[in-house]
Amino acid sequence: MRKAMFVLLPLAVFTLIGFAIQAEEPAATKWLDMTNCYFCQPLPQSEGLMENLAWESLKIKNGIVQVVTYKPEWEEKYRAAWAESQKRRKEFDPAKQLYVCGLCQAWQQIPLDKVRWEDVKFSGGEISIGESEDSAIVVQIHTIVEKTGAAMDEMKKAEEIQKE
Repeated sequence: MRKAMFVLLPLAVFTLIGFAIQAEEPAATKWLDMTNCYFCQPLPQSEGLMENLAWESLKIKNGIVQVVTYKPEWEEKYRAAWAESQKRRKEFDPAKQLYVCGLCQAWQQIPLDKVRWEDVKFSGGEISIGESEDSAIVVQIHTIVEKTGAAMDEMKKAEEIQKE
């Protein structure tokens, strides 16, 4: 009996430790998770906006071009949702335990003071151009563009499958 205790007790302790570690692991972070991401939420929470909004991110030599389009009658809702998202970013306290998608985490890793932004607004959308002279930052931005494009392609495929 004593011999069995020496074998079973450490095994039980290691098993319990394993369960405790698994219980503390956060859920896997999706790259693009607008419904659950603290920063992205204002967009899908604005009823009907996502169905009337399109965006695309494109690589350019020194950064990114983001194109957002919407029907003109959706401009006010888009601007309000985007303003709320930006407000959340400015007021964000990293000490708070909030879910942030991979895309937003990646943007948080980039020193935005080293990215020059220019926004061009037009009837039905806007174009944002972000450029940096720092090649390491450009690589980070290009990675964001690639991962976001892949995530959006997956979302489109899933939508097509649901329609069938």
